[in-house]
Amino acid sequence: MEFPHCPICVVLAFVSVFMGVTRSYMTYILFREFPRAASNFKLKFSFY
Repeated sequence: MEFPHCPICVVLAFVSVFMGVTRSYMTYILFREFPRAASNFKLKFSFY
């Protein structure tokens, strides 16, 4: 297995790394926004 691998394997490796980074970043955004949305939800219904 030499370093310049077949182009299909190189493309698949880059796509899988890109998908993993994107998925982790979207999960980070989701869980960063979740406490803020939950606190807004509590504030909306705490006045009634």
